[in-house]
Amino acid sequence: MSLARRLSPLLAVALLLAGCAPAAAGTSPGSPYPIKSSAIATMPGHTVYVQADYTFDDFSIDPTKLTGMMWVPSGYNADTSVISTKFNLTHVRVPEGWKLSLVQVQATRTTVVGRFSKRTFDYTLTVLLAITAKDRAVAGPYHVRASLDYQKTSQPLRIDLQVK
Repeated sequence: MSLARRLSPLLAVALLLAGCAPAAAGTSPGSPYPIKSSAIATMPGHTVYVQADYTFDDFSIDPTKLTGMMWVPSGYNADTSVISTKFNLTHVRVPEGWKLSLVQVQATRTTVVGRFSKRTFDYTLTVLLAITAKDRAVAGPYHVRASLDYQKTSQPLRIDLQVK
């Protein structure tokens, strides 16, 4: 049997397993860096994804007053809904040639079973941001700032990055 025929099954298995490997932190929306991470690294011209987590209370959101939400089951005791259109980035301050964008805001509603089987809900928000460094960014530390707004409530964002 030729060497090529013997390696073909091995190559196929290696490619299949490579497709299952997790993405490096920050390189895709599915594997963002936590916003508080001290090691958010990027390279000139690359986009890095960052996630910030909040509660509904952080934005004074009354979940009963949110309209147009479609809750989708996501796990044993949780539902999610994308509510990006209700949020805005303002007061954006990025280095010249860089870009900061709001990718998605997702609400999660978790069922909490308390005493006497009383059911309540816990609401959280997951905010996904994309930061694109300029093509010729010089290696070193950079800071990105903005405000995340919902109606009249705002939360400051500060992201520290390191260009390699």
